[in-house]
Amino acid sequence: MSRRETLPLGIDVGAARTRVALVERDRSGTPRLVAVAARATGTDATAAIEAAHAELGTRERRCVLAVGGSDALLRTSAFPGMRGIERIRAARYESARFLDFPIEDAAVRVVAFESDRCVVAVARRTALVQRVKMARGAGLRPIAIDDAALALTRVFPRAGAIVDVGERATMLVLSGNPVPTRLAFIGGGAALTAAVIAALGVDQATAEARKRSVGLAGAGEHARDALIEQLASALVEHRSRARTELDGIVLVGNGARLCGFADALERAVALSVRLGTFPPDASQRLPPDVVRSATPDWALAYGLALWEHAA
Repeated sequence: MSRRETLPLGIDVGAARTRVALVERDRSGTPRLVAVAARATGTDATAAIEAAHAELGTRERRCVLAVGGSDALLRTSAFPGMRGIERIRAARYESARFLDFPIEDAAVRVVAFESDRCVVAVARRTALVQRVKMARGAGLRPIAIDDAALALTRVFPRAGAIVDVGERATMLVLSGNPVPTRLAFIGGGAALTAAVIAALGVDQATAEARKRSVGLAGAGEHARDALIEQLASALVEHRSRARTELDGIVLVGNGARLCGFADALERAVALSVRLGTFPPDASQRLPPDVVRSATPDWALAYGLALWEHAA
């Protein structure tokens, strides 16, 4: 396969697992998922990236990584009658009010999309440096650091909202034009496991096995309900301001597979909730049932791999 046929690798470095997605263009130029390799992140994300990349057996070294949560901010602002450098200064000043880190540690980009309106992207500089260092340490060449919300909406462009239930945090992505709104909440798979351990007095391995087989089933459901309450409150507020009604919620992330989570969220928000699935033709190499079942785990890495195609 020539270099021109392969898109840059999509690398999702999660708290528990690291995924590397390989995507290529077919003869018509359509991107097709070739494979995703995953490794436990552990204490060495660089080693996890390197091992996953080796499993893919590709010579591709270009890659795209993500920032999100408290490390990044994506919003729109109006800066009438300003030149480029003035817009950046104004964006830095305005963004300082919304950041969880010092503005001195912020990298700011401003892109105009209307006469006086701009998209402002802010990321923690130390987080960017860390991701670049991880990729280079694994022998790869990072060409972009993308916002996680943009990567997910690339995969599910018609979703009104996307909920990504990670290991330590949960992200809510709300559709928007020109950019989505991203909200982060404390709580994810680890908190649910801890709640099961506390309720039943079992070890972590047993709690994880219970989650995968029967869900919470009465043990630690308060942790799940607390997370759903946060999501429901944010969705209610968004729906009160939005001009159009949400047409449903897509769930991704390993925590989204928890038995009963989708049903509980659907009851709380009175909207259809479903596990995310890639389009049927997303891959011509992998069995459809494998792609369908793995979508929640692969979604972010796949969206990152589509960065160059969407640009």
